[in-house]
Amino acid sequence: MNNSLKTRAELARKLTLIPLLALIVLFILWRTLLIPAQHGWTIIAIHSVPLLLFLPGMLGRRPKVYIWFCFVILLYFCQGVMGAFTLPSILGVIGAIETLLTVWAFCAAMLAARYYARLGHKL
Repeated sequence: MNNSLKTRAELARKLTLIPLLALIVLFILWRTLLIPAQHGWTIIAIHSVPLLLFLPGMLGRRPKVYIWFCFVILLYFCQGVMGAFTLPSILGVIGAIETLLTVWAFCAAMLAARYYARLGHKL
């Protein structure tokens, strides 16, 4: 049981890191290649730094970090949904991609938090 739980926790961790990194790549591509802004790197930093702050805790497999990540990722979900429904053409597509990535990240982070919390209680 414990080995199976550890395997599930590791899979959930990997499935959380994939959309996290994909969101950061999306923000970089959005503001450098697709729609360059005058202060693009500042905007990229504003979007990416909050996500990067969770990375050490996720790599350290701490359940509370995943829980807080779920709260913060909801802000990105709201931004993605608003972009998907209100912005024209390519920006709407970017918003839809952001929405899908945040839903993926949220679900995987919830599972990771659950599994790592259970592992903590068993250890």
